[in-house]
Amino acid sequence: MKQTISRICSQCGYQNAGDANFCLKCGAKLSAADDYIMVPHSSDLSFPLTGLELTDDEIAQTKRFLITQDTTLPAGYRSAGLVFAESAVAPQAGQKAAWEDLMKHLFALLLAKHYDGCYHITLQPQSTNPSQFCLYGEAIVAAPHA
Repeated sequence: MKQTISRICSQCGYQNAGDANFCLKCGAKLSAADDYIMVPHSSDLSFPLTGLELTDDEIAQTKRFLITQDTTLPAGYRSAGLVFAESAVAPQAGQKAAWEDLMKHLFALLLAKHYDGCYHITLQPQSTNPSQFCLYGEAIVAAPHA
């Protein structure tokens, strides 16, 4: 699975490039302590979220989702409960189709519940059909600024 590192600003929660030394939004100093492993989603892989009728605002929101395997709650966010999504494709559809279907279901859930992403995710193939996936994690929402 393709993974990238991003530096999440501890001051404002902005997602910066993995080699950034300062936050592009607020200017705070960044270091390796701000690194998070990011999991790709549709905006990274350039496939459409077929089957979802999204407004322009919802499409923009999907591009801002923070989805990470990191077990540390990202700075600037608060936990909003558990999330679960699974793919629902035929066994012969293959892993790429299963991944796209899983992301479609995850995005629909995040949008419907007004979440800003999820962290501490685990991706697991289904035992009866390895080309289908289940995703477990914790939902996040942006923490209000004090």
